[in-house]
Amino acid sequence: MVGISDKQARNRVIWGTAGMGALGAAIGLNLAILKNLQPITRHTLTMSANWTIYGLFFMTTREMLLAEQRGKNDDLKLRLSQTRDADELFSSTVAGVLTGGMLSFVVRRTRAAAVSGALFFGAVSAAGQLSYTALNRRRQQWIIRKMGLETTAAEEEKPDESMSLAARIRRAVAVDPITLLPDWFPLRRISTDEYRSMLSARREELVFEMRELRTTVASMNQREQQLLARLARVESQDS
Repeated sequence: MVGISDKQARNRVIWGTAGMGALGAAIGLNLAILKNLQPITRHTLTMSANWTIYGLFFMTTREMLLAEQRGKNDDLKLRLSQTRDADELFSSTVAGVLTGGMLSFVVRRTRAAAVSGALFFGAVSAAGQLSYTALNRRRQQWIIRKMGLETTAAEEEKPDESMSLAARIRRAVAVDPITLLPDWFPLRRISTDEYRSMLSARREELVFEMRELRTTVASMNQREQQLLARLARVESQDS
């Protein structure tokens, strides 16, 4: 499976899923106590299982998308530090949308629930990733100050290429966005030969349908002539 063969990615999936399960258990326990739901253990385990399933789907999808995104860096000659924040935000948001929409549809069996679940979990995932990125930056700055590695004023004025918007825009416009999607995604860009083959097949279908339509019209005309001739004979016999 793409992206899960990496040991660090597997660890992120395992610990992320475990963390979601533990969070679900804590929420389920508190809700059971506050609402006096009995038995408390069953409600706690049920909530934990639901959050574990969501965490597993979310983390697995996120790591697969991250692997697809980072695989483009070598071709574009970009470093991981230049695209890390954008890749993680994109992967987390899309993973939240796909996971939330799918699980909402499985639970409620309606398209409206799938759409609302996708939007809600996508927004939550994006907000969570943005918060994590901001906290991680502050942590890195704190470590740098703690180690006495503050940059000089000249270095601070120099634009950081790893965080520059130009690098992200250059990466976005240099690659077809369809190619950034994973292989299992149902949307893909077809080649010119494939498009011509599809047009040719469609033209043959239209020609066949036109031939069938002409045959039907000719048969109807023939039946109309027969009916008119029969009507004329009946009128001649009456007169």
